[in-house]
Amino acid sequence: MISLKHLTDFGIHATDGDIGRCKDILFDDQDFVTRYFVADTHRWLPLGRKVVISPIALQSINRDDSSLVVNMSKQALKDSPSIDEHKPVSREYEETLFKYFGYGYYWVGPGAWGDFSHPTELVDQQHIKDDIEASKSQPVNHLRSCDEILGYDISAGGDNTGHVYDFIVDTKNWSVKLIIIDTRNWLPGGKKVAITPDMISDIDWSSHKVHTHLQHNELLALPEIDDNKLDDSHYLSSLFDNNK
Repeated sequence: MISLKHLTDFGIHATDGDIGRCKDILFDDQDFVTRYFVADTHRWLPLGRKVVISPIALQSINRDDSSLVVNMSKQALKDSPSIDEHKPVSREYEETLFKYFGYGYYWVGPGAWGDFSHPTELVDQQHIKDDIEASKSQPVNHLRSCDEILGYDISAGGDNTGHVYDFIVDTKNWSVKLIIIDTRNWLPGGKKVAITPDMISDIDWSSHKVHTHLQHNELLALPEIDDNKLDDSHYLSSLFDNNK
């Protein structure tokens, strides 16, 4: 387990050097799975061109030096299809990106990672997806920026009951396990609580609001969490167990 705010302090290392740092993650707002790391590459790419890296490319996570190690070279990333960060990542772009790296499509199959349980199993699966007209069956993705949603209001029983403070991600399959809510903009003093994605009924992107199945009093009755421990994987795992 790792928190988004901790993850965005991580550097990203290619096979031949540093790429930059993880600036944001894009997640699927239906499956609540991390689809891409957004890398800030201003140190070595002209004009700091933003690039996205799939968890499929992830080789290891080093918590000691706060780094993500990916199985690609800096040149391969430099030559990858560019993305305009001011526009949503389209399915057309994803197809181009996945063909470039030779990945299998995650949107082909029943699970969050297609026919596989872990994203790295989609490496070198180009031959599988070439035989499937996947883009015709699922032309639209559901990618959203975690950084964008931070600060969104939380609606519980129709009442605003706080705002989104952080996300907790499981690094085994990169699913979003918990959403940390800060109630202090409603409750004097306030506290931070954790909810699971299945407690969310809808995300209204136009009004910047997250609606939950919980009633106002139910959300406020959730146990307080210690936000000073959101970089402690054992503590985060215990939070998830308590929310099952």
